Amino acid sequence: MNAVTRPLCVSLGLRVLALWGLLLASQPALPETKILLNNDVSVATLDFTYLNQIFAMQVRKWPNGQAIQVYSLPNSNNLHREFVIERLRIQPHQLDRIWNRMLFTGTGKPPTVVSSEDDMLNMMRSNSGAIGYVSSDYPADGVKLLEEVQP
Repeated sequence: MNAVTRPLCVSLGLRVLALWGLLLASQPALPETKILLNNDVSVATLDFTYLNQIFAMQVRKWPNGQAIQVYSLPNSNNLHREFVIERLRIQPHQLDRIWNRMLFTGTGKPPTVVSSEDDMLNMMRSNSGAIGYVSSDYPADGVKLLEEVQP
């Protein structure tokens, strides 16, 4: 590489790098979900394992003894998929399998499925012990937000 071709190679390399950066930046980011709680729920933070156990229907009462009412969006909903993958760190079909096993063996029932974020918010407001989720940009007035999920 001589003095003439070196600046051309560096310039081309920088252009490719810039184009790659633009392509990555233009990918649509999934909106993060926020976890909602009924105002009667006495917890403000949960650890990751406890949250998983709640949505897997393995924990049925809050620490104060109040019954947990779990609400979920339909499996076909993209927000449900995002919540399960990003927050619960499992695949939606794995969560489905857990819920189906409980239903078919008679050891429990799956969460109540609501059709929309509006319905989810209404359920959070009106059902003591309720937990659910909505997209991060969805207004969640009148309910408690889970502040943080501990790793």
